[in-house]
Amino acid sequence: MNITTDSIARKPVIFESILDEVPGGASLEVVSRLDYTTHNTNVDKRYLKAGAPVYFTESTRIAQVCKSALAIDGGSATGLFVGKNHHFAVGEFINDGVTTGLISAIDTTTSDDYDIITVNTDLLYAEDTKYGQGTVTGASTALLYSPNGLTRDDAFIGDGNADVAIVKMGTAREDALTYPINALYKIALRGGAAGAGTSLITLV
Repeated sequence: MNITTDSIARKPVIFESILDEVPGGASLEVVSRLDYTTHNTNVDKRYLKAGAPVYFTESTRIAQVCKSALAIDGGSATGLFVGKNHHFAVGEFINDGVTTGLISAIDTTTSDDYDIITVNTDLLYAEDTKYGQGTVTGASTALLYSPNGLTRDDAFIGDGNADVAIVKMGTAREDALTYPINALYKIALRGGAAGAGTSLITLV
């Protein structure tokens, strides 16, 4: 018998169960919406990690990433400190679950640990605040895209638009997700407030 001190790293599990997915997958809109070239020791955005929230249109078979970000301690109401793996861009709207602000600048160089997103109105900025993508500045919970699925696998997007598999029904482990899912996104993934949507994904 051989005795060894070597250990096997635990395999990260995103989905506890997959009950339904999009047959044949979908085309992910990358070039016009996502940062797909950034690659350094702090973040590699050439890969979209499994479990990314997306909005899938069945008629076109095109999926849009529902952008999100997580607040890091130390920001301010108009200068949000967020993790570097987000895909927000200047000119877009970011929502804290209650209010939406217009992004006027994104500082990626001050820190190796976070980006600073400057907005035109006060937003929640406490550590662990989860942001989504809104549509209009001010008191609004309107989302640009409401997710109806999660990407099943890691996807290489470094060459631009890519094909992805999408889970529409199942259970996912929230603590294993790279991209934060805020309360509004969770409701949408569960089929919306009326439960009449096209997805049924539970986060545990």
